[in-house]
Amino acid sequence: MTLSIHEREVQLTERENRILEIEQTLCRQQQMLVKLVQKIYAYQNVKHRNTPTIDNVLEHFMTKIGRDTEESRRKYRTICRYINAIGLTGREKYSRLHNAQSMVQIVQSITDRTDILGDQKMRHVRWVTALAKFATLAYPDLYKTDVLTSLPSVKHTPKSARRPHTPYSDEQLQRIFNPKWRFFREYPDLFWGCMIALFTGSRKNAVFTLQYKDIIQQDGIWCINFIEDCPGIKKLKTEDSSRIVPMHSTLVKMGFLDYLRRKPHGAQTDFIFQNICITSHGTLDSHMTRKLFYFLEQIGVRNSDGGRYDFHSFRKNANIAMEKCGILRPYIDKIIGWQSRGSEGERSYSNYTIKQIAEQLELLNYDCLRTEFMQWKKIMQTNFNVGVY
Repeated sequence: MTLSIHEREVQLTERENRILEIEQTLCRQQQMLVKLVQKIYAYQNVKHRNTPTIDNVLEHFMTKIGRDTEESRRKYRTICRYINAIGLTGREKYSRLHNAQSMVQIVQSITDRTDILGDQKMRHVRWVTALAKFATLAYPDLYKTDVLTSLPSVKHTPKSARRPHTPYSDEQLQRIFNPKWRFFREYPDLFWGCMIALFTGSRKNAVFTLQYKDIIQQDGIWCINFIEDCPGIKKLKTEDSSRIVPMHSTLVKMGFLDYLRRKPHGAQTDFIFQNICITSHGTLDSHMTRKLFYFLEQIGVRNSDGGRYDFHSFRKNANIAMEKCGILRPYIDKIIGWQSRGSEGERSYSNYTIKQIAEQLELLNYDCLRTEFMQWKKIMQTNFNVGVY
């Protein structure tokens, strides 16, 4: 149908009016945008009018990286320590810290430490330099200079220079497991982790990443299946670390199986020690035994000059105790997860049955802890703080 001239003029007028309305709307939006940009610019000018203090930048930095983990809190304390070490406080202007001279002083104070190894020194340097890089990004109009040039280098500690893991003495074991301490009552998962290490010689990652499905019965014997079947969480050091170890009767008598039954869980793939091995972000916690380390410090079990005491020390104790109790070397290697160091004939232990391994393992005892184990058996019969932190 053909439109008349009048109808076409009406349509054109309507279109022109719509276009005019759109232009007016865009103009108002542009004006609002300009005002918003002006407000932001004015806010930034007010914000940066006074140079922020070290505390201001550090608080901003911690907000950025997150505060809800023990790792973040430790990072904060460490950075503050090095800032104070060069004579600065959090109330001073950040510009006093953000310069090449101060950064060199801090890194030098880290490298001069004799109480930590090279790898830890490098980690501390990364934390401090991360703060400087953050300040450059967060306050580009204030801190444009690269202050991370000409920093002293920090080298890895050679393996030969690292302090070896040291087994605990009988007196130290008695002190650690003395029932008078509240520590293991508050953290029963750590108690059972230590017990598993003492009777299997397993490393901390193998122990604390165990799942409920890894506690199995084989040939009528309760066993612990150390297996790497959860990528990103379970990490066994060698192929020999993957093994099935009979559960020592001491663990059963002290109530480990009962403890597992009492612990609330859903699927069999749940981690037994969930609160220890998994972070709030669902990743593996590399500092899973740090609470134990602090406990050892508190009760006076401190690192010696020639070695260090930590969770791995239980592995050393297990090896020594097994040899002392007369367990044959091929069986010890099988239980602990080492490649056998015996003759070709001795290395053919793969044909040993679970029953044979269990019989050998039952020779293991810790006479020095007999009294402590009896007391812990009674304690474990009560339903205290099961899995609660």
